[in-house]
Amino acid sequence: MPAILNKLLLTILLIPFLNPACAQTSWQDVGYIHKAFNEIALKNEYNDKQQRIKKWQQPIYYRTLFFQMPPYPPADDYVDIHLRHLASITKLSIQPALHKPANLTIIFVQDKHYKTAIQKYTPSNIANLSRESNCMGQIRTNKHSDIIQATVIIPIDHAMSRGLLMSCIVEELTQVMGLPNDSDWVNPSIANDKSKIEFLTGLDYILLTTLYSPNIQSGMNAKQLDKPLKQTLERLERSGIIKQASKRVNSQGLYPYSNN
Repeated sequence: MPAILNKLLLTILLIPFLNPACAQTSWQDVGYIHKAFNEIALKNEYNDKQQRIKKWQQPIYYRTLFFQMPPYPPADDYVDIHLRHLASITKLSIQPALHKPANLTIIFVQDKHYKTAIQKYTPSNIANLSRESNCMGQIRTNKHSDIIQATVIIPIDHAMSRGLLMSCIVEELTQVMGLPNDSDWVNPSIANDKSKIEFLTGLDYILLTTLYSPNIQSGMNAKQLDKPLKQTLERLERSGIIKQASKRVNSQGLYPYSNN
């Protein structure tokens, strides 16, 4: 075999062995996380205007409703488990609204009533949202960009028929924490709608941890965010939290239910 052909063959054969390793570690790069955070926290797929950081500054009290359908207890359980997981990551107080007015409402509905539920429980005026979404979440903020109320609506029969019930619960409840955007290049993440990811990833863990770091403030724009975001990510890298993120996130939440 000519030497040049032998060298070319060696290069081709090496590529498949090198790429998986790169794919596994690329998201842990601080520069990549910085870019991903800006993409997910400072953009909105339904609004082209410049966004600001949005986050909860008060305890969350949640309730689950079944709109025009009988209760489905497993859905209640999945919501409780995932919200406990989010509380452990963000350090927010997240509790059922037993004796307090709810500021987070999770609504399960049959697909035929999905549009009606959106109209009844949200101010959304996005055309064809009920036909173009598997599930939806919406937040309301005050003048300081603090999140003060959120609503998640899941057409349960539609989601279950496509194996998306847990995905909808995880994605929508996570996004109403203040990470509202979806992106096809942010990976691995539940914010990537083209992926098959069902549960929180190490990258999602870091995005949530970063958002609820004390020096990331509601109302920050991209310019104001740049320095504290860089400092926060450098701290997370030095402490080993970025390296340990996948292991940490996999030990809690809905992961034990993945094979059920």
